Amino acid sequence: MFCKTLLMKRKNGFTLVELLIAIVVVTLLLAMSVPAMQEFFKNNRLSAQANDILLALQIARTEAVKRGSGSVVCASTDQATCSGDTDWSTGWIVFSDLDQEGDLEPGTGNCLATEDCVLRVNDALSGKNSVTANTSQIDYLPTGLAKNIPDDPDDATKKRAVFTLVSSDCYMNQARNISVNEQGHTHITTEPCP
Repeated sequence: MFCKTLLMKRKNGFTLVELLIAIVVVTLLLAMSVPAMQEFFKNNRLSAQANDILLALQIARTEAVKRGSGSVVCASTDQATCSGDTDWSTGWIVFSDLDQEGDLEPGTGNCLATEDCVLRVNDALSGKNSVTANTSQIDYLPTGLAKNIPDDPDDATKKRAVFTLVSSDCYMNQARNISVNEQGHTHITTEPCP
């Protein structure tokens, strides 16, 4: 009877040992998942930035065909003019280029049909990421073809602009290559870190 009364008075809950074991298990799970989450966020940022470059190239090509004039994507440090640099980490701009000379001529800023017009502006990259290319700008013709495409870094018989996007703490296959051929077609690949 005494044992039965003692058992009935016992309240449900954790003992100190059970609580310590639960804390250790949760701590171990967190310690294993935090690095994986950091890699997930880094991969997600790289993919988003690669898609921003791809989108800028596709907008430039589409607008060149739609407007029946040229358009340009170029590296820019001030998001208003082309920098002429192959480091695109500082940002880039897309603009229509009526005379197809590859430079943004000042206009009214109202994007009239008779003047060059800034179509898209991208700011500098975030997250310690960098993007370099083997060209400072890509010009699109009204046909959608790309001109001033440099020689392919892997095959001198072809022409291909290549943008290489990497994180400062790149790990394994976290680099991205965005390539543009003379036909104006774009392609993204995942590459090993340089």
